[in-house]
Amino acid sequence: MRPTTAEINLSALEHNLNLVRQMAGENVRLLCVVKAHAYGHGIKEVSKKLVSCGIDYLGVATVDEAVILRKYLGSDVSILVLGSIFKEEVDDVLRYSISQTVADRDIAAVLSESAQRFKKTVKIHIKIDTGMGRIGVWHEQAVDFIKWARELSGIEIEGIWTHLSSADEDEAFTNEQIYIFRQLTKELDDLGINIPLKHVANSMAVIGFGHARLNLIRPGLILYGLYPKADLKENLDFIPVMSIKTRIVFLKEVPAGRFISYGKRFATHRITKIATLPIGYGDGYPRALSGKANVLVRGERAPIVGTVCMDQIMIDVGHIKDVSVGDEAVLLGSQGSQQISAEELAQLSGTIPYEIVCSIAPRVPRVYIDVTPHFRVGNEIPHAEVCGVKKP
Repeated sequence: MRPTTAEINLSALEHNLNLVRQMAGENVRLLCVVKAHAYGHGIKEVSKKLVSCGIDYLGVATVDEAVILRKYLGSDVSILVLGSIFKEEVDDVLRYSISQTVADRDIAAVLSESAQRFKKTVKIHIKIDTGMGRIGVWHEQAVDFIKWARELSGIEIEGIWTHLSSADEDEAFTNEQIYIFRQLTKELDDLGINIPLKHVANSMAVIGFGHARLNLIRPGLILYGLYPKADLKENLDFIPVMSIKTRIVFLKEVPAGRFISYGKRFATHRITKIATLPIGYGDGYPRALSGKANVLVRGERAPIVGTVCMDQIMIDVGHIKDVSVGDEAVLLGSQGSQQISAEELAQLSGTIPYEIVCSIAPRVPRVYIDVTPHFRVGNEIPHAEVCGVKKP
């Protein structure tokens, strides 16, 4: 095994799930989003842990992700494909008893035909576009679409949902999206059209928009201990699930005035020690962090110097006592009293925390541990106002 690993703490995952449950309240089901290899954490192991904790649904982006989980977990868990699909994927939806998001008539019709051939009923969730402008039936056309879909043979409309585009940035627009969706579901109820599951709330809405928590919520980012807004950290105790660790593979003294790495973008200004780490952008560590980020060694921060290479990173460890080859280096996570978060790396590289964890390459082995995380004792689950989002 490589010395470079992504350490995944399944106890931290369970801790985060329990916080989400407390926020959701009673009689609210949980659809845990595990798309994109569970945000880089490992779709099989993460999903298995979540199922063991009694969640209701797993949410994936594609049919092939759903098939992987069905084969691995068996038939005891409901799986919803959140993305749109092609006609040639429809048979697998039936074959593997997958719930499918639907937003156009062609796919709905093909699902109906396939259901009749398989002599099965396929469960669908109709996606409503309330302002995302991506996949979805425009909300103005939704009632007619749903009336039509209800008449299709072999189709069971299990759910209806929408996605919030700017819950972490634009409170007014988010409230408008929620209002549109709730008005639509009220209209359907008034027409006697009962769709069992109604869901809006992503991670940010779970935290800060109580009226978006209908009878099912879709937490993603917060399950993995990451925050949709940096200022939420002050009042919430989500614990990062992933740590990225490696070891110093090479160490040498470097005189002043020597260039380090490609492009001569950094030169030493004093006699120091430069350590090489066996990780780079080929492992998903952003090249944009060249000369910006730090690494933890012996409980101290060591700056990245020079350009991040495909397979290696250089750090200045001249100030760290007794540093040696083989010492652990933490690029994401905690060591001693120090921590480097995905939010910190995202800010430095001009991206979002999602991309930091999702980009960790498959060649980095995932190592699963079950260690009780540390968190602020006695902290209560905050109300929306405490989280920096005005309660509607």
